[in-house]
Amino acid sequence: MKDRVNKTVDGVQGSQAWSSIFRPGSIFRKGYTDSPRNRSYVIMNSVLYHLHPVKVKRHAVKVSYTLCLGGLSFFLFILLTVTGIFLMFFYRPTDVQAWNDISNLQTSVAFGLLVRNMHRWGAHLMVLSVFLHMARVFYHGAYKPPREFNWVIGVVLLMLTLLLSFTGYLLPWDQLALWAV
Repeated sequence: MKDRVNKTVDGVQGSQAWSSIFRPGSIFRKGYTDSPRNRSYVIMNSVLYHLHPVKVKRHAVKVSYTLCLGGLSFFLFILLTVTGIFLMFFYRPTDVQAWNDISNLQTSVAFGLLVRNMHRWGAHLMVLSVFLHMARVFYHGAYKPPREFNWVIGVVLLMLTLLLSFTGYLLPWDQLALWAV
């Protein structure tokens, strides 16, 4: 049993994904230091290098119709968070109250129909933009070394987006949601 565990650990640690995540300079530009302040500086510096790198190839910033799909996905996520918090005040997630709460939200709450439609269409657009963003990354080969870890994070976020979209599809508990289950 111990041999199988060691073989599995060696297989995982020898994989390309493991080495791309834990090689020097992959996630952190510098190694860990001794103080919490220096460690937070290293992490924030890595985030800033991701958002605004020192060197950028000319073809990478060429203006095209797929340039801002990641930013659009993030904007839609923020929109869904804000509208979802607003909708949360007027919705009770029980099978008895769900449909009535959605009906009351659309007819009785000021701007309720607008906020619900913004949330609904924002969710559809987010699924589309995340899917198109991942397709663009795949088409351009941006998942290849040294960016395998970014690809893994992107696939996890795509699956999370699809899962949350499905759960949001079920919340009104209408005939469509009943048949989706």
